[in-house]
Amino acid sequence: METAPFFVTRDEAGFTATITLSRPEQGNRLMTEDVSALGQAIRECGADPAVKAVIIRAQGEHFCLGRDPGPASAKPKNALAMRTGVTQPILDLYADIRATPVPVIAVVQGEARGFGCAMVGQCDLSIAAEGTQFSLPEMDTNLPPTLAISAVLGKVPPKRLMHLVYTRTKIGAAEALELGFLSEVVPADKLDAAVAATLAKLTDRSRPAIAAVKEYLAVAPHMDPDAAARYASTLLSVVLSSKE
Repeated sequence: METAPFFVTRDEAGFTATITLSRPEQGNRLMTEDVSALGQAIRECGADPAVKAVIIRAQGEHFCLGRDPGPASAKPKNALAMRTGVTQPILDLYADIRATPVPVIAVVQGEARGFGCAMVGQCDLSIAAEGTQFSLPEMDTNLPPTLAISAVLGKVPPKRLMHLVYTRTKIGAAEALELGFLSEVVPADKLDAAVAATLAKLTDRSRPAIAAVKEYLAVAPHMDPDAAARYASTLLSVVLSSKE
């Protein structure tokens, strides 16, 4: 019997939902249907009004070694079939993370490669153990990682990102933090404690306040300064006048 690609647990007292990638023997690689299911799970967890943070973590040595393309197709797909069956589910997952009202937090160990690396970058917060490695190796097979690049636009400096893509170099957690893939790096034996400390600081705030910060940071960088200031005022007024 094939192992499920992930499972969901909820901590009602801690106001969190955790999605755990559960195929460590396969490096937690995800097939296309797994990517779609993961995105749906993230959305569903974040839609729960009792949840203030969604956590993605993984069993085993590695966080995620990328996407599993599955068996080779008997004949080449046309562009529409390729988009529908391969690229769109990945883009949908990135959109699901962005659209989830509360922070989506990646907890990372081992390697995060390709799709796994991009997913870490797309998450709102990403906490990694020292010794973790990150890479975008798609150009090894002449596959431009444009989907992965789209996940970290605005977070990683373009020249550094281009260098990472072209050289296919593995970078350590400290450099990934510097580039913007991560929000915190801690010793491996302190990873769970660091996650707990972050969650304690985050989940003792109201869900409307938490959601407002994520919404503002998603939208404001794309506005002109006056519009961004007005939007800040509107969001703050909404939270201050809410009953929660």
